[in-house]
Amino acid sequence: MIEQLKIIISGGGTGGHIFPALSIADALKERYPDAEILFVGAEDRMEMERVPAAGYPIVGLPVAGFDRKNLLKNISVIFKLLKSMHLARKTVRKFRPDIAVGVGGYASGPTLKAANRLGIPTLIQEQNSYAGITNKLLAKKAEKICVAYEDMEKFFPAGKIVLTGNPIRKDLVHLEEKRKKAYSFFGLDPDMQTILVLGGSLGAKTLNQCMIQAFPTLRDGSVQFLWQSGKAYFHDSLKQLEKYSQHPIKLTEFISRMDLAYSVADLIISRAGAGSISEFCMIGKPVILVPSPNVAEDHQTKNAMALVKKEAAILVPDEDALQSLIPLALDTVHNTERLKELSANIKKLALPDAANKIVNEIANILHSSPFTLHSSPFTLHSSLFTLHSSLYFIGAGGIGMSALIRYFLAKGKKVAGYDRVESDLTKQLNEEGAEIHYEDNTDLIPRTFKDKTQTVVVWTPAVPQDHSELTFFRESGFEIMKRAQVLGEITRTTRGLCVAGTHGKTTTSSMIAHLLKQSKMDCNAFLGGILKNYDSNLLLSDTSDLTVVEADEYDRSFHWLSPYMAVITSVSPDHLDIYGTEAAYREGFSHFSSLIKENGVLLVEAGVDIPLNLKEGVKTYRYAGVCPQPTEGGLPLNPLKGTWVDAEQKSPLGDLGVDFYAENIQIGNGEIFFDFVTPERIIPRIQLGVPVKINISNGVAAMAIAYLNGVSDDELRAGMASFQGAKRRFDFHIKRDDLVLIDDYAHHPDELWESITSVRQLYPDKKLTVIFQPHLYSRTNDFYKEFAKSLSLADEVILIPIYPAREEPIPGVSSQMILDLVTSSEKHLFGKTELLEQVKKNKYEVLLIAGAGDIELLVEPIKNSLNG
Repeated sequence: MIEQLKIIISGGGTGGHIFPALSIADALKERYPDAEILFVGAEDRMEMERVPAAGYPIVGLPVAGFDRKNLLKNISVIFKLLKSMHLARKTVRKFRPDIAVGVGGYASGPTLKAANRLGIPTLIQEQNSYAGITNKLLAKKAEKICVAYEDMEKFFPAGKIVLTGNPIRKDLVHLEEKRKKAYSFFGLDPDMQTILVLGGSLGAKTLNQCMIQAFPTLRDGSVQFLWQSGKAYFHDSLKQLEKYSQHPIKLTEFISRMDLAYSVADLIISRAGAGSISEFCMIGKPVILVPSPNVAEDHQTKNAMALVKKEAAILVPDEDALQSLIPLALDTVHNTERLKELSANIKKLALPDAANKIVNEIANILHSSPFTLHSSPFTLHSSLFTLHSSLYFIGAGGIGMSALIRYFLAKGKKVAGYDRVESDLTKQLNEEGAEIHYEDNTDLIPRTFKDKTQTVVVWTPAVPQDHSELTFFRESGFEIMKRAQVLGEITRTTRGLCVAGTHGKTTTSSMIAHLLKQSKMDCNAFLGGILKNYDSNLLLSDTSDLTVVEADEYDRSFHWLSPYMAVITSVSPDHLDIYGTEAAYREGFSHFSSLIKENGVLLVEAGVDIPLNLKEGVKTYRYAGVCPQPTEGGLPLNPLKGTWVDAEQKSPLGDLGVDFYAENIQIGNGEIFFDFVTPERIIPRIQLGVPVKINISNGVAAMAIAYLNGVSDDELRAGMASFQGAKRRFDFHIKRDDLVLIDDYAHHPDELWESITSVRQLYPDKKLTVIFQPHLYSRTNDFYKEFAKSLSLADEVILIPIYPAREEPIPGVSSQMILDLVTSSEKHLFGKTELLEQVKKNKYEVLLIAGAGDIELLVEPIKNSLNG
């Protein structure tokens, strides 16, 4: 049996090492839920308390740092080091990790050195702008070195350096929404400005002295202080503060909810540790830095100067702090323009999503490393066909999961599973040989699938972690894989054609699959929708190794893939509950580009502007769909970029570096024709089988991939004309002169905009009514304004309650948030039952049903009511 992934993370000593280490561990567990992580730290240091509190086991080494002032004390240090090296070797041998990660601090030296001697790959993370001695020594044998500052080549081999930034705590997002709670949590006055004073996790003598010395002067009724003194200084500071109990000062030994503290801070005073600086950049708060003079190579001053040089922070030397720090802070907090300037400048230096970037590097090392102490989870594909006869799917009714179920049924495997509700799709899967039930009950798992020597469990992140069947399999030691991992294994052994993007990926991948399937090339395909031409989301071939895959960015699932060719259709922000920031979401697509195999192809929509990280020989092409009609002054090439070209140019897109595009577009009588422009020639008279404007862009991308894989001109024409589309992708259910009913999967504001404008173009003189179900509380909270703007394009808007999927409700978040901002003259919010009653009472001309939740279950009842 294949064992779970094992990882050692070593280092600590201060919060600047510990908190990034915990962030990396959390990101690893999110990516690999079954991974076993062991920390190795230094005895009697704070990691021995903080790490177990975060839920991770830790082994302590008796290691200590060298005393540079009293050399005689180092005799005992040497003995501790020798003992630590022995214990580190013993720990590594016993735990048998796949990789060891060092984050700096005393313990990382012996631990990573032991790993290197045993042939285990290592990665180090350097937080500071001036590298520590331990990391400089370990760098020689490390596979990768993740850094937070540029110009680190003076410390490390340039070829090993990856600029990732420092990991920060996951809760440091959406701070503005936490302000009200924070004022109550700390007992602060919301009408006063707040200065946050941080002495680090262990405390800072100078900062505490500055506060104590300033007590008599801190009577300003408009400014309050939130002050973390650190354990060593707390009791003395509290005693001193007793004399000034009426002053607006809140003293605490340690702030456990730093997200709340940051949310109320108008100005921060802090040491210049690298981890703290990374957090300040991410939250964009003005800061005064007082570098500690008691650190190696004065690295905190170097950290601070990296910000000061870009006018992103104020630096006060430690020796000047007693005299000038608090007066300067009070002057600064009253200077609104200065605060805005500091905030704007520090935000520019943020490197978001650092923990996941580091996990990406760990994953790349694991993929390429020949070393295995035990069987690797990345070699599971072969075992699926040799060691295991059964697969159990949790979340079996999902569109992506169902394609895998059909795949393994076709391979002769036994398949069973669970889904929350019975649907037409799950009924079909049962008819095809699967055993699917609809109650989360371990007693319903067939006996055959309770044998861990014969069964692999596949689950989707849409299923909650506390699902009882999933818990049963985990606790029983079964092999458990994410759906994306299985697809990743398949793309590693075939030529994967992977389509990614916020929207358009289902239709584009379905078009590619159909173009290849009806051509001489043929293909396999795992699709995110039911392709009407085949009434399936799975296509198989006995002759082709081309495999079309819809690359889902949710939960970073597409990072498991190994594309031969890839398409990126769009990168409009989404899934911010996973990525945290728009920048992190976009970086996820940048990393996806790095997974394309050498000498492969990347096809990118012309409006997508992200950094690309390509392997050797990967060819990049740009594509575009609709070429806007000439207007006075020129053609807008890309509204997002604001680029204009001469209206007299025959092929403006080609002249500006777009390789594949449509021109001579003709729309009329319910049909769309255009000429397909390639780098070599023009293929005229392409007809869209699903004549919707957005499908011009999708069609160009699909034809480009098919063209690059040898599909002929005639095959392209025939394939595009015969393409019937995917179910729930602009799916016509009624198409009469007096009534049109369309069902569409649009669940993002941009998709909704495209869908509604496409309907408007098809039926410009008819009243358009849109029924929309928001999908996820988090997405609604992030984009309710944008949803309202898109929906306001309709004449009438009907909303139903949010479909929660995997989420718990968020207080105050509901469909009403969207409805309040919709500007359409007719707008309503109904429950599902009330909606069906309203449909029976009213007449409609064009009715568009949109959403990604269970609104699809209302399509047939609505259709029956309208036809009745």
